[in-house]
Amino acid sequence: MQLRMRRLLFLLLVFISLLPISGIANARFASLAVAPLPPRISINGYSSSYAVGQADLMLPLLADKSYNFYLNPSASYSKAGQDYLDLGLGYRWVRNLVGNEVPAVMGVYFFGGYSRIEHNARLWVANPGIEALGTRWDAHINAYFPVGDRNLKIYTLNTFGPPIPAPGTITFGGHSEFTGTLVSQQIITQHAGDGADIKLGYQLFSRVPLKGYLGAYFFIPSQVNNIWGGATGLEYWVERRMKIFASYTYDTLHRSTGALGIGLEFGGTHVNRSDPSVEERITDPTERYLAELGRGSGIPSRKGYQIEFVPGPGELLFNNIAFFSQTGGPNNGGLNLTIANCTFENPCGPSDLTNAATATLEALLPNTMMYFNGGSYSALDVPNGAAGVTLQPGQSISSFTPDYTQPAIGSGRSVFVGAFILTNNTALNNIIAIPSPFLASSSPGPTGVTTNNTTNFSITGSLIGRNGSAYGVGVGHSVIPGIDASSGSISNSQIFATNFGVVYGGQSLTIQNTMIDADGSALASGPSGVFIDTPNSLVNIMNSQISITGSPTGNANGGIFILTTGSTVTASNTIIDADVSSATATAIALSADGSGSIIQFNQGALALTGPAGATLNTRVALAGATITISPSTVCTSNGSSVVC
Repeated sequence: MQLRMRRLLFLLLVFISLLPISGIANARFASLAVAPLPPRISINGYSSSYAVGQADLMLPLLADKSYNFYLNPSASYSKAGQDYLDLGLGYRWVRNLVGNEVPAVMGVYFFGGYSRIEHNARLWVANPGIEALGTRWDAHINAYFPVGDRNLKIYTLNTFGPPIPAPGTITFGGHSEFTGTLVSQQIITQHAGDGADIKLGYQLFSRVPLKGYLGAYFFIPSQVNNIWGGATGLEYWVERRMKIFASYTYDTLHRSTGALGIGLEFGGTHVNRSDPSVEERITDPTERYLAELGRGSGIPSRKGYQIEFVPGPGELLFNNIAFFSQTGGPNNGGLNLTIANCTFENPCGPSDLTNAATATLEALLPNTMMYFNGGSYSALDVPNGAAGVTLQPGQSISSFTPDYTQPAIGSGRSVFVGAFILTNNTALNNIIAIPSPFLASSSPGPTGVTTNNTTNFSITGSLIGRNGSAYGVGVGHSVIPGIDASSGSISNSQIFATNFGVVYGGQSLTIQNTMIDADGSALASGPSGVFIDTPNSLVNIMNSQISITGSPTGNANGGIFILTTGSTVTASNTIIDADVSSATATAIALSADGSGSIIQFNQGALALTGPAGATLNTRVALAGATITISPSTVCTSNGSSVVC
């Protein structure tokens, strides 16, 4: 914009420098007591690629035979659907160019107008120019400056490629979750730009009203190739008010264009069409717009293509969500729920996570995904019950930020007081589960999460249990030893217990990026981090940490403890820290007691701590069990390196 203003200022200075200062200062101009020149109207029609009509009206405001300050509206229309409507102010004056021998009409002008260019694009154009008119010759120089947007979107050619997710556009409604999408479109844009033209005309024969002209033009549309070309033409005045003409242009945009037409002129000062005096030419039409022959628009423009991404159709992600919040309802233990409950607009409440609710939701929304957005909730079979809530096969519990759009982390996770009983294909995601002290459970306390013959369960990003409390936590516990066939995973979680961190018996369990803390200071027996009590169980532990604290007099604790036959535990990049507080207690990092059972410990650290007299063992293998520790493992006893 600053560049365009500088250009306009430069043209204004040129205008001022060319004004006949002496004439402006003349008293006759100041008094306005002059004989006005007659107005002049010109009408042209021609046939080219399309039929084009043009009209030009010059209205002298302050004028006599030696100068002309005028108002000049002009318009054009083409069958191509292109046109312009301009309004200009100009000033012409007569002066001698070489002494007193070459008289000429000098002129400056400024037009502004509204143009409709190709593909129905519209723009404003500023057009300053200068000119010189002799008896048999004339010269015109024009500049063109589109004002405003020069890159005009025409239409969308097509949409192609599959929709892609639009970040941050998750929305909810009813029991559904949607993500906004973006689609790629090919956009057709008409590009305009600054330009200029020059035109030189000459009466070819003395006393014959036949004039020829040559011209050139150059435009610089933004984002596309430049447009340049040349023009030539002839016009012949059949009589003083009527002419016929032929024009031809060639450029890099339209290539060859020819036109034949007829023109009429009324009013003005012209008397002779061959060898007129310069005073006769003081109301001649202002010659502009050399480039767009046959199209009716003011300036040329070039079509361009661009790719842009625009909002596409919303994509349904899930339609089986039950929403819960602190302010929801019916908050009556989840009784008599209908499809109208637990929606995004009408979430269920803090006490509605019960067996009745999970059973009803599974019937209404199979494989129910239960979304919680912070706060505390009960997780019991019935309100104030003595057992945990049972998830139906395929159901999941997930904690989110208050708007449900992002998984919750840290203290922002929803807190569940009670316990969870997992069935096939169930999951706990980003929650905090605190075992209730009122749960019916054998010593040493309630179990936070329980599975029994459960396949494909998962616990992710969660905290299970409370460090130092009297109530233990177990995961994957075998209710009937020897027949549990559970499989699942625990990842990116924290598990706190007072006896067993993870009790497992089953086909396959993966524990990764997880911290397990078993604090048995208040127990009558020693705690264990990972305890295997079912034959032929398989456990894989990766990138995790197991801490065991406290052991009563005469008892032992263990980081990984197998108390059955045929089971295998493989640990990699894992740290085990076993600590006892009694001089008669035993701290064991790895313990296996059962024929065919194996512990394979690959790279990590085994740290044992205890008072004087306490027994500190990195491994204890009994009854045909095998424990292998890789050479890269670091083993310490009360801070001192020992042989593993």
